[in-house]
Amino acid sequence: MLHTDALRPAPAPVDLRPAVAADLPVIAEVDGRAFGMHYSETDLDDVRLLFEPDRFLLARDGDDTVVGVTGSFLFDVTLPGGGSVAAAGVTWVSVAVTHRRRGILRAMLTAQHRGFVADGLALSLLTASEGGIYGRFGYGIATEHRAVEIDRRRAALRADVVDPGGVREVGTAELRRLAPDIHRRWVALTPGALSRSDGWWDTLLADREHQRHGATPLFHLVHPDGYVSYRRDNATRTCRIVEVITASDEAYVALWSTVLALDLVDTVSYRKMATAEPLAHLLADPRQLRTVEQRDGMWARVLDVPAALAARRYAVEVDVVLDVHDPFLDRGGRFRLRGGPDGAECVPADGGAPVVGVGMAALGTLLLGGGHAGALARAGLLAADDPAALRRLDAAFRADRTPQHGTEF
Repeated sequence: MLHTDALRPAPAPVDLRPAVAADLPVIAEVDGRAFGMHYSETDLDDVRLLFEPDRFLLARDGDDTVVGVTGSFLFDVTLPGGGSVAAAGVTWVSVAVTHRRRGILRAMLTAQHRGFVADGLALSLLTASEGGIYGRFGYGIATEHRAVEIDRRRAALRADVVDPGGVREVGTAELRRLAPDIHRRWVALTPGALSRSDGWWDTLLADREHQRHGATPLFHLVHPDGYVSYRRDNATRTCRIVEVITASDEAYVALWSTVLALDLVDTVSYRKMATAEPLAHLLADPRQLRTVEQRDGMWARVLDVPAALAARRYAVEVDVVLDVHDPFLDRGGRFRLRGGPDGAECVPADGGAPVVGVGMAALGTLLLGGGHAGALARAGLLAADDPAALRRLDAAFRADRTPQHGTEF
């Protein structure tokens, strides 16, 4: 009998090298083939606003053909308690279909992530096209979002909820002027939220035709502490919300009150609402907020355990030794975490406190405050001999706000 391994192409030598600016069209071609896209010259011009060639790595076969790509963007990401760390946002990961199962993905990610470690980054992040790929590289789901639909004609805020007002309609140029400050204030409050450079703002507000999917160009509602961007699909009488950013509860109530008052709209849809938000509790009939899909958002991978854990705050006092397992990069070990609402320290340790064993992917799920240590333990991804230590860890890692990353990359 012929084993299936014998049918696979023999692994061929692959050369890895950093990209240069002139490589962008080739990178786009490789990525486009992998994800079923064709990049126009306008698309490439938009990408150039964000493209840092030395943050991209190319895999080439013996014929000097580019057969794999991985890249990253640099962000600041907010941790529970309001602190932040610099993080690499992994992106454009693709391998040519003709060169699958030859170890190219692992070779690229290994080189890329060792570069992150050499750069002193505490954390790397990504959004995954497929959910079964990145756990083995130490990534865990750190944010989740849900797609919701609201029957606008039947949805109303509770009678005792007072609309604070202060909302006005603005064009994209004015939003471009006002939004960055509002977004920075939202980022400071929200675990998992990512910073945005000027290039990101210009790209996100370019409002290209292919982004509209038959709907209108963007409309914007602005409050001093928040904004909503949306499109109108007049054929289906749907308001498609693109983004909601609020830095105060007053802005949240005022903006949603305004959205629910839109004329000639039957349905309000929003594909990236956090899993736990106040809106359902503000409605007279909470059932009018219907979840039609829920999925993972951003995944996190800890690169420097002491730096990442010491940078956040904890809901209750905790003193525990984490035995971290990391077969991919060997960045694990035993670390004593002592922390609480006022700060934390995390140092290499041999003992002296209850020990909790945890894989690097599970630690990524816990880090931003959205994961539940108890659920991870029941799934076999976290283990503690002392049940009290597990309960304390679970309570300590919870964030007071649901993690949201906000910026897709």
